Amino acid sequence: MDEKKDFFSSLEPKSALIVGVVGGILVLGTIGFIVMLVMTFHGGINLASAKSATTTDNTANANQGNTTPTPTVVKADKPVVDLFVMAYCPYGLQMEKAFLPVWSLLKNKASLDIKFVYYSMHGLKEIQENTRQYCIDKEQNDKYIAYLQCFTGKDDYKACLAQAKVNESKLNACTASTDKQFSITAKYNDQSTWLSGQYPLYPIYDALNKQYSIGGSPTLIINGAEASANRTPEAVKEAICASFNNAPSECQQKLSDAATSPGFGTATGGSGTAAAGCATN
Repeated sequence: MDEKKDFFSSLEPKSALIVGVVGGILVLGTIGFIVMLVMTFHGGINLASAKSATTTDNTANANQGNTTPTPTVVKADKPVVDLFVMAYCPYGLQMEKAFLPVWSLLKNKASLDIKFVYYSMHGLKEIQENTRQYCIDKEQNDKYIAYLQCFTGKDDYKACLAQAKVNESKLNACTASTDKQFSITAKYNDQSTWLSGQYPLYPIYDALNKQYSIGGSPTLIINGAEASANRTPEAVKEAICASFNNAPSECQQKLSDAATSPGFGTATGGSGTAAAGCATN
């Protein structure tokens, strides 16, 4: 009986060699194909993971950036700007010196004014100067900026009244009637009415102080909201110009970036930050 031969034994040597080589190539190709599939599948998973990780990181960064919300700027066609000060507060004076050039620049485009904190920290002379300035603003408004420019520079109200050409008879009548209307001197003389028993009240703008929660000098209010600005003309201008619905061409004018020192005088070189002030706490 003939012995049964396998497939390769039945072939000629040359043919068996060819079949073996072709078979080996096919096996290697199949293995390579499987390896490529595995790598591709694995790589796709890694790509998705990397994409997910990137998205998570970006979300975390976005959330980090939003932890301190940007203050909302209240805008208006004609902004209303009030600077609350005490007439002898060094930091209020510093802010006034930054505010006055902006007032001169924008006085026909916005409603700007200086008002007074509801209490005083610098004695009777401050009470009297507050009322003096209030009356100049009220009855001789065209002289007010000139008077303040002089007063903040040298603390000499008599010389500044003359320099600004204020009608003193009219001013004296106003200060007397205002004092009586608001019981200013009477409250000063009655220490039981003082804030914390230490600071005499100054009641002319009491309602606005309560409305805006004024705590000290200086406090800048723009369109009914407290605003923060460094104490330089340019910084104050930028804060006010940002509150226009449509900023006027005057906002393109560059003002000084220099801050004056706190208190009276025009020398520059002081810190322009908005941190220090006159307050009870």
